[in-house]
Amino acid sequence: MVKHSSPRSRHTPTEIRQIRGFPTSLKLFRMPASKYWYVRMYIPGGPSSGVKKSTRCERIPDAEEFAINWYEERLLEKREYRELGANTFAAYAEKFQEQQKRLIRRGELDAGMLYQDDLKLENDLLPYLGKKHIKQIDYNTIDEFIDELHNERNLAQSTLKKYVILVRKVLKEAEKGGVIDYIPTLPVVKRVDNPRPWFKPDEYQRLLDACRDLRENPPPDTDFSWGELYDFIVFMVHSFLRPSEWKHLQNKHIRFIQDDGIEQLVISVPNPKTKKASGGIDSTTTEVAADIYRKRILKRNDNPNAYLFFDYLKNRERTAPDTISRKFRYLCEHAGLNCDAYGQKHTTYSLRHSSLCFQILKTGGNDLFGLAKNARTSVMMLENFYLRHLSPQLPEFTKQLRTKRILESANP
Repeated sequence: MVKHSSPRSRHTPTEIRQIRGFPTSLKLFRMPASKYWYVRMYIPGGPSSGVKKSTRCERIPDAEEFAINWYEERLLEKREYRELGANTFAAYAEKFQEQQKRLIRRGELDAGMLYQDDLKLENDLLPYLGKKHIKQIDYNTIDEFIDELHNERNLAQSTLKKYVILVRKVLKEAEKGGVIDYIPTLPVVKRVDNPRPWFKPDEYQRLLDACRDLRENPPPDTDFSWGELYDFIVFMVHSFLRPSEWKHLQNKHIRFIQDDGIEQLVISVPNPKTKKASGGIDSTTTEVAADIYRKRILKRNDNPNAYLFFDYLKNRERTAPDTISRKFRYLCEHAGLNCDAYGQKHTTYSLRHSSLCFQILKTGGNDLFGLAKNARTSVMMLENFYLRHLSPQLPEFTKQLRTKRILESANP
């Protein structure tokens, strides 16, 4: 069989020349498809590592002059590319993430913080700022970014503030590296102290009634224990736990105490939000939490290493909290309690807010320091986000408003 060679393409180089005194990777060539000389080069590690370009020159001397100038421009481009690549916002964001991982290994930072920061970086900050040189990050850049987030997604002020804080942390890495002399002034997101979405006592009863209804009449094709969610709700309201703190809570973190014949629990919270160093923080529950823990939770699984709630959900960082959040939203819809009176959505965090509000109403707002310490928060937070909102409902205040007798005596 006779082999026939395929015809040469009109774009296949037919004449190739090197330029004396320059690397062999820089070449001039011509092809039948054009009357002009082309330049081709390869620079590893640059933004244009393998490229070709028409010189628009027919004479070889002119083509060589064009090729040399173009080659030098590409070298400068490569140098700028390397400098930018090492000093982009993305590069220092990566260094910041590595620093966080070291803090987690030393027990100085909760892993959940890294997870939340990673989400903000990957989803929003890096697509917007990642390729910018760290020196280009200034007030106006971040103000425009925050404004865009607010307009497109209507994020709360508290969330926007977290983005600014995260940008400042990344810039801190650049400052430590000596790339910038100081952290520039960044926008201040004013935080509005809105009341927290909580369940008023009658709403809390409606929530429990709705959960009992789902427990007795579960939705079809749903393999979920609404009875366990009922226990979860009661325990959370009577333990002051944050949603981020229950997912790692195991039986070994619980112990009983008795005072004046009343049994309560002491929880060694394994991953508190306010954690500053290795080790847990103790928090005391009400007697209701102790009762439901002994009678229902322990009976479900008394293994010291068993998780208090939904032990079968092994991915405790994402699957467990995401699953319960979805089921809780479904429950709120079933109870007609999607939002509070201010239009704020109820979430599992509303259970902690309810526990704090119930305690303030029960005590008349006395001993905020003790409540703050036990709930691992601050008196300022209680005053700004709870007491200010609840003051008109406190017993002492409502009694002062009972003016019927005075009015009647004044107008016989």
